[in-house]
Amino acid sequence: MSPGPLIFLVAMVALLWFVLIRPQRKRQAAHRELLAELQPGQEVVTVGGLLGVVREIADEHVTLEVAPSTEVRIAKAAISGIVPRDG
Repeated sequence: MSPGPLIFLVAMVALLWFVLIRPQRKRQAAHRELLAELQPGQEVVTVGGLLGVVREIADEHVTLEVAPSTEVRIAKAAISGIVPRDG
């Protein structure tokens, strides 16, 4: 048996690793870091596009103020980013 097909298979696995798996793991690590650094008072955006200010942080949930005196509770994993402050 020639080593050609085996080398091709190993090369394809390596290509998949660098193109698909590695970047996804980097994104997951960045998201975990974002959630770990979350502080009350920060303005955030959710995966659904909802903007709000963090009022309270629990283990798996976050309370957001989306309008004056209007708060919603969302899953912490639904936060996709922190809105940068102008200034």
